[in-house]
Amino acid sequence: MSSNRLNGKSQTYIQDKVLLFLKGVLMGICDLIPGISGGTIAFITGIYERLINSVKAFSPALFRSVFRAITDSGTETRRNLRENIQKLDLGFLLVLLSGIATAILLGSRLIKYLLEVHFSYTLIFFVGLILASSRIIYRNIQNHKLKNVAFGLLGFVIGIVLGFIVPKEMMDNYLYVFIGGFFAISAMFLPGISGAFILLIMGLYEFIIDCLHNVFKSMDYIFVFGLGALFGAFAITRIISFLFRKDKCKTLYVLLGLVIGATSIPLKRIYQDASFSPGNILLMLFFFLVSFFLVYAVSNYKKFYTNKTSVNQAAECMTTGDEPCCKPPKSPSRRR
Repeated sequence: MSSNRLNGKSQTYIQDKVLLFLKGVLMGICDLIPGISGGTIAFITGIYERLINSVKAFSPALFRSVFRAITDSGTETRRNLRENIQKLDLGFLLVLLSGIATAILLGSRLIKYLLEVHFSYTLIFFVGLILASSRIIYRNIQNHKLKNVAFGLLGFVIGIVLGFIVPKEMMDNYLYVFIGGFFAISAMFLPGISGAFILLIMGLYEFIIDCLHNVFKSMDYIFVFGLGALFGAFAITRIISFLFRKDKCKTLYVLLGLVIGATSIPLKRIYQDASFSPGNILLMLFFFLVSFFLVYAVSNYKKFYTNKTSVNQAAECMTTGDEPCCKPPKSPSRRR
């Protein structure tokens, strides 16, 4: 009897890890495509909060306890280090990151092929994804007063200007690749912002895809990019938390304007590369609409998943009779 119970537990454990790996694969696929955020997929699949907490656990307190453990081997020091390591949720992160890495390494080959053979169609598909994703940011803004909209216009101007100031000669510069990794990781923590889109703005997208396609030849750039992403993950979570505490609406409006304005970068490249015959225009319009409705479907599933989770929690409360969670939800505040 006990052996059957143990077998059942181990089977459930394996199933959970496989499912988590597949969630990582989904996130990795979306991280490759400008327009769909891996963070959105993390939210849909129910691991967003756990991911944020796991990353934030890499705190200065952890590094201080590691340093103290090296210099002082006392019992109290070891206990503090053990407690800080337990907060990391390393098993969760390792399985999830393995799935993300697998998808990125395999998917980069397809993206490279599409950019080489169907450049304009691929970029217009990305533009549709990006513009549709801006709706996700807009839905998170609760206050649409004129001052907040002005910050959106500021972000839009910055996005347009970026198309003219990104220097192409810095593509293979280690520092620039590090900065690209630092900002691209923000996709994990911002609604509707894709890390691949940030790389597209910076002119690094095709370069990084090419590096992933030739991993062993480009190991130095991949290491530098990963290092930037690692530092970014520690810093960005704290920067975003600070800006959201100060004024979430203004911050989101700047991001919204930046996303819309920066679409001028891929649009400019389409204009330079594409032939505008009637058939070609219709095909580009088709890919644009397909990508737009793809994001619409994903965002609607996100809403459906959230509602379904709320209903399931309410049903569980009714069954268990847990009074605190059975309280009726507060009515949403009206947007001003």
